Amino acid sequence: MARTRRPAPAGRPGQDEDREQRIAALRIRLYETAGQIRSAGDWAGYLRAAARLHGETWANVLLISSRIPDATLVRGYEAWRVAGRQVNRNEKGIEIFSGTRRRREAGRHGAEEASQDHSWRDARRVAYVWDLSQTTGQPVPLPPAFPASAAEVPPGLWDCLCWLARREGFAVEPEDGSPGDGTTFWAARRIRVLPGLSSGQAAWALAHQLGHVLLHNTITYPPGTTTSGCHGIGKAEADSVAFIICARYGVRGGHAFSSPQTWAGSDPRAQPAAAILTAGERVTTAAAKISRLLDHHLAGNRLAAQPAAEAATTARRDERQPQPAAFQVTAPPSHREPDPRITGVLDDAMAFYDGQLTRSWVPAYLAERGISDAAMRQWHIGYAPGGWATLTGHLRALGHDDDAIQAAGLVRISSRGTLIDHFRDRVMLPVHDERGNIAGFLGRARPGTPPDVPKYLNSPETSSYHKGSLLFGLHQARDLLACGATPVIVEGPFDAIAVTMADSGRHAGLAPCGTALTSRQAAALAQAADLGSTGVLVAFDDDQAGRKAAVRAYDILRTVSGRLQSAVLSGKDPAEILQTDGPEALRTVLRDQVQPLSAVVIDAHLAPWERRLHDPEGPLLAMRSTATVIAGLLPAGSAEAIRQITGNRELATVDEQMRPVANPELPEIARVLPADAAYQTMRVAERLGFTDYSDVLAEVANAVTRGPVRPGNRAARLAASDFPHPPATIRHGDEPVISRPPSHGSRQTQAHGSPRSRW
Repeated sequence: MARTRRPAPAGRPGQDEDREQRIAALRIRLYETAGQIRSAGDWAGYLRAAARLHGETWANVLLISSRIPDATLVRGYEAWRVAGRQVNRNEKGIEIFSGTRRRREAGRHGAEEASQDHSWRDARRVAYVWDLSQTTGQPVPLPPAFPASAAEVPPGLWDCLCWLARREGFAVEPEDGSPGDGTTFWAARRIRVLPGLSSGQAAWALAHQLGHVLLHNTITYPPGTTTSGCHGIGKAEADSVAFIICARYGVRGGHAFSSPQTWAGSDPRAQPAAAILTAGERVTTAAAKISRLLDHHLAGNRLAAQPAAEAATTARRDERQPQPAAFQVTAPPSHREPDPRITGVLDDAMAFYDGQLTRSWVPAYLAERGISDAAMRQWHIGYAPGGWATLTGHLRALGHDDDAIQAAGLVRISSRGTLIDHFRDRVMLPVHDERGNIAGFLGRARPGTPPDVPKYLNSPETSSYHKGSLLFGLHQARDLLACGATPVIVEGPFDAIAVTMADSGRHAGLAPCGTALTSRQAAALAQAADLGSTGVLVAFDDDQAGRKAAVRAYDILRTVSGRLQSAVLSGKDPAEILQTDGPEALRTVLRDQVQPLSAVVIDAHLAPWERRLHDPEGPLLAMRSTATVIAGLLPAGSAEAIRQITGNRELATVDEQMRPVANPELPEIARVLPADAAYQTMRVAERLGFTDYSDVLAEVANAVTRGPVRPGNRAARLAASDFPHPPATIRHGDEPVISRPPSHGSRQTQAHGSPRSRW
């Protein structure tokens, strides 16, 4: 963060003491400012400032607004200079708290801004910022202003708020007789909103209840407990979250606040300033969590939440390197609302399975697999009893009719025409849809069950359960993915749980529900994560079936991300690594033992050529065939650039006397080749015995010119081939890239002009 004077050298006498004195003085000023917030108007004014100064801590909002009440955009001195504006002469900077500096970057507050969030309680230094009104120079985009019409609500706001509620585990339902600001039923995990409200009133009510969910869902409430009639600090906090959200997105709520003195107190012995600081920090933290996700989905791209100057820089970079249109997937998928009768049946079924867990063999089995009690609760793992109709009888006793139970996929008709439970004597794992509703279940049979009993059993296809569209673990991973965790596609549900347990925060495990990965599942994943920055890691089993699945997955995932990698598991799946070697070993595999997923595709294509590599012409034919595959893996932009370089003509590699031909186009082709394709080009040359990478590079360019078959048409044939050798391990940081044009004429040839094999 930029300062008004150069920092003193480390070790200068008095430096630490001076810094601590400045921080202490600023804390005193902060308490004085908070102590002056006495009326409802004072409180609303600072909340309005928090909505404008999005991303600032509550303490800094108070410090900035107390100096410049109408501040709209603040930055450090150097950040304003980079944005083309100059701080006016004699303008005094605004002192704010700054965190410990971990890395320097030109950000919102200047060139020395810390990259991590910070609080005034643990601030380590004081920084200076200036408001836009204190500067002159080039115009900069301002944060979105309030819409002119009081009734205007951004399109999609209600749907996104409902989606956020489902992410927290709460369904949103209309109900006559609900209070104007809605009500939350804690035990039932339902948010009820009064039908017939205007769009603005409904948005306020749901944002108010989300405030309760984020701030007050910290204890186990007795059945029947609701937020109806909330009062005191609880109502003030929920109202404040709704106020910031509605103000930020231009929704005029028109709700009145009570005086802060009614909940923070007025007697100095009660320390009202401390109560106001604590409540404000809680409110702005909850509002920031909601805003980050709303920005992502309402704006339709990741630039929405960036400061203006940084967004402009990113936009210019993205213009230079356009991404395929398929990557631009940002909004939650819109599907028909599930039948509330079926949703109720599934919710009650999950509660029943949960209640059966402790009295079954499942906890001991899961503990043996390395799954903790906390993970069992997080994933709502339950147990289906072995009786023929135990669940059916329970659901009937709760008032569910047979049609609803059957429509939910929980029963099937026996040979005698009666209803029997679909899942019996199994570990039960709920599968959620994109709204967070339970869509169905996966059931794992008891160990030692006869081989004719399926190891895993899915819910049947129903109106809510479409296994080709659902990913197990996506519901639990949404917050991790939103914070930048890398999604890891695995084969089974316990593999997904193992990945998330072993490296939570950095990797999130996801599994298809009894199918090969589908394009619909990939699209659902792209809605929940910024795959352009996180990439996707595939961790399928190290066997023939697993490698076939990885080849199929490549063609599907390349439409949603350009960063695809494969973990090298060496004979054990993630769940087995967790069970036998522990979380540290699995974490090491996920972080270090990875290679480009395209390497699996290339190895799949080279495998049938192994028996012909000793033939004189075998390596050359294998190289040309594999070059066609590499050309098919290229992004459309790279292929078009190669065509422009070659003039859409094929390059000659040898003359009539079989002597190497120098092609001046190759250095330029090497520069436009993506790093992954360059790596595969060199890898193929080394495997087939070519001492000059330019031979393979020229054949890749020629394959582009000829118009290679796209990998999507080739996937089934590749997946049907044999995979006799596991791919080699490539560690992070070891991925080579062609950095200079290859030399020409170094290929070793025999009578037929083929390269001499290394085997």
